[in-house]
Amino acid sequence: MASCQSKVPEVRYCDESWWQDFFTKDLAEFYASLNGLLNARKALLDKLSGDLAQVLADPQRRDLALRVLFGGLDEGCLEKIRQGGYVDCITHDKAAHLYKYVLGIGLGDWGHTVLGDYYDKDLEGRAGLLNLLKFMSFEEIGKEKLKLGISINGYNTSIMNYLFEIKEIVDEIYSKIKQAVQVQQVQADYGLDLVKAFEDFLNKSIKLLPLYNPFTFFIQSLRSTPRPYLNIMYGEDLFSDPVRNLMSKYGVELTKILDPGLIVQSKNDELAVIGHKDGSVGELIVKLVWEIYDITSELNHYGYPVSDELKKYVEAKYNNMIKADDSGLNCCYSGRIEVRKGFCMAYGSKYAKYPDCEVSYEKFLELFSPLSFLGIAWVKGDYLYRVPIGD
Repeated sequence: MASCQSKVPEVRYCDESWWQDFFTKDLAEFYASLNGLLNARKALLDKLSGDLAQVLADPQRRDLALRVLFGGLDEGCLEKIRQGGYVDCITHDKAAHLYKYVLGIGLGDWGHTVLGDYYDKDLEGRAGLLNLLKFMSFEEIGKEKLKLGISINGYNTSIMNYLFEIKEIVDEIYSKIKQAVQVQQVQADYGLDLVKAFEDFLNKSIKLLPLYNPFTFFIQSLRSTPRPYLNIMYGEDLFSDPVRNLMSKYGVELTKILDPGLIVQSKNDELAVIGHKDGSVGELIVKLVWEIYDITSELNHYGYPVSDELKKYVEAKYNNMIKADDSGLNCCYSGRIEVRKGFCMAYGSKYAKYPDCEVSYEKFLELFSPLSFLGIAWVKGDYLYRVPIGD
């Protein structure tokens, strides 16, 4: 197929090898690292299974268990844990933090009750263990054949929930394109080194984001963008039969999600906002991108040296494009919208920074198009969503 006249040179949507490269290289390498991380976590939990007393009595398992529970913690922090109460020393720069708060490995669950009270059975278990070790050595624990009644297990954290959701997303993507793409079910082998496994997964995740990956930029730009703007940026070949067939081969299907509500149907089609069909590969890739954004945001919040990649993307892309004027932001904010007879009404609320705003549909497209093309704003149902920009 001839090359298409795209104003984004890195986007080669007419070239099937470009599609193949994404699914067999970029996404496949990410998938291998994800599977490697999840399997390394399972292997570690299997290695440390059983009553903690027997794990600690086994020299081959003891060091690993202590690294998971107390890695990087100094004596002052260990004493805080022994005493119970508020513990603020398990910070992001300690291995124990990664295992507990990120990878969800510990001696019990933690969180808030329905009444909002905080509990931490994991720290209670660690405190009991540390207090026991003040009076008994590991050898004595083994000789006595004690049973502590606690064990190292896996628990849900927000990061682990993201990982399991991402696994389901990528599994579904490959299931949908199995006739077009042959990818071996491989996984990276990290042994029991979860620190390396997580670092590798994170690096490969970030490489998939639209700021660095032209393919995911392309797919995100098709999430909810007016057809006239797509014609300008990608050329009219985007809606040709050969390209439509190529997209369909890889599970990417587009549909009309908004039109001006005019009497003339051909005009409605010409000015429509185009997006991914529900459940299509395009929609799944957009979900994957936003799960990765959520992971980087959470790690950044914890204090890990990881950029908030969504914020970084918005700053890079929005600041490098022709900015919408203030009225553009005023009429392209998160909230309910209604389009009829060529006019767009964006509804504010008594809690919103912006009031109700009514503009012609053409003006709405002018303001909305560059934001939607970058994935900074999008329409879903009768709501318009926008990433905060200087709000």
